[in-house]
Amino acid sequence: MQYFIFLTALFLSNNLLSEASKEPTQLPVIFAIVDVETTGLNPNYNEIIDIGLILIDKDLNEIARFNSKVLPLYPQRINSEARKINGFNLIAWEKENALSGEEATKKLITFLSKLERKPYFIAFNSWFDSAFLSNLFRKHDYRFDHWFDYKVFDIPSMAMACGYFPEGDNFNDDLAKLLNVTPETKNPLLHTGESGVNYNYAILKSLKKKECFF
Repeated sequence: MQYFIFLTALFLSNNLLSEASKEPTQLPVIFAIVDVETTGLNPNYNEIIDIGLILIDKDLNEIARFNSKVLPLYPQRINSEARKINGFNLIAWEKENALSGEEATKKLITFLSKLERKPYFIAFNSWFDSAFLSNLFRKHDYRFDHWFDYKVFDIPSMAMACGYFPEGDNFNDDLAKLLNVTPETKNPLLHTGESGVNYNYAILKSLKKKECFF
């Protein structure tokens, strides 16, 4: 966490994106806001079951979206706490035409391959989401750093670097309250990768209004 706070503070203080945007030959900066739902907390044991991604430019304008439910190879490994959050049910996933891990990976690669440059990766728990996505890529002979920039940004660290420190027991909801954002749904049937990136996007927009982002 300290690493991300330091990286974000350095990023903000040097205004790297602003300077880059002044270069006429520089390709436009792109960010990928990402949220994944999984069968548990261990990226080496559990699997991704839902991916949400929103591409935005440096002004936080939406460029494109990617959403997909993913069928895990080992559905029996679902953690009870994870199920309470994301409502995973194999039959429901199959009814919603969830893709296999290989199909979802190839579809995401096709989506990212249309970009002129690799996007910066942003997530609410960036170490968690990037680790799971990296493992998914690796399983199907792709590399995370071939499709995302090596700079990875953590949303709570960005907020805390700007002085927003939630003090209650529920960090996510308390941060949302500080930033006047509607908390993400607690309904497991509605809690998806898409709902997650929508929440992340709202947090980033709020930070930008407070002159905390860029």
